[in-house]
Amino acid sequence: MVNSKKLFSQIDQSKNILLLCHRNPDADTLGSAGAFAFFIEKHADKQATIFCPEPIPRSLVFLGLEKFITNDSEIKLKNYDLIIALDCGDITQTGIPEKVLDIKNLIPLINIDHHQTNPNYGNLNIVQPMSATTEIVYRLFQNANIELTRQISTCLLTGIITDTTYYTNAGTTKDSMSTSSNLLKQGADIKKIIKNTWRNNSPEALKLWGKILSQLHFNSEHKIVSAVISKEDAIMPEVFEGMANFLTTLYEANIIIVIHEGKDDTIKCSLRTTKDNIDVAKLAQRFGGGGHAKAAGFSLTGRLEKTEKGWKVVQ
Repeated sequence: MVNSKKLFSQIDQSKNILLLCHRNPDADTLGSAGAFAFFIEKHADKQATIFCPEPIPRSLVFLGLEKFITNDSEIKLKNYDLIIALDCGDITQTGIPEKVLDIKNLIPLINIDHHQTNPNYGNLNIVQPMSATTEIVYRLFQNANIELTRQISTCLLTGIITDTTYYTNAGTTKDSMSTSSNLLKQGADIKKIIKNTWRNNSPEALKLWGKILSQLHFNSEHKIVSAVISKEDAIMPEVFEGMANFLTTLYEANIIIVIHEGKDDTIKCSLRTTKDNIDVAKLAQRFGGGGHAKAAGFSLTGRLEKTEKGWKVVQ
């Protein structure tokens, strides 16, 4: 990668580095940030802090990320000399877009991401259409001859495994498989990854899935499958991660949409498709979101209300 030298040159010149993760953090954003944090902190004269607008999901605590901040009032950007946004498809995903934009021309902002709709908002943009941002980070480390420790390899493999839905979705490529193999050779702990990210359901969680799945709606004319998770159903919101990917197993569906109502009047909409002629990223962009051709999403402000004709969003 051409920008690999520029990236590590910026890191070499910096002492206090802020790593930004996206809202509703997943393994790709946290794995990317964790890999950089573990690399940066090997240098005695450097510090790395990870910021995410929301806490680490229970399933990803095993990554062992430290110096992790979720309260934006604790982030004083003037205290840092480099900012790296990881897997943030647009600057709003960082949770602190105004702060970042205000400081952009004073502190270097590096944007590392794999979403095709990324608008290249950084001073340095490393945006590649790969299976996961963690795969990009792996390539950057390889190009710079960075030693991959067991911790770094585990962080990177976790992102690739989960973003490819365990090597089953359209993002799975020969390169992602090759990268995963190399990470295993470097000591990535795949047993720990699988145990925490996949084999982690409880009877209560499966009962909640059962309730939502029993209420699936199928539009036979347009072949659209929709699932709605209301605020009342979302008593354990983290258990519904992966539902949109799971619904791609419905062979009749052209588009899958999972609508998830949060406690803060935010409605998260996840879009999926397996059809070659459909690009859900274009649909997501109409509502201010983005993502990939086969997996995208957007958010709305409001709350869900059930009517005789179905669900509607009320502002």
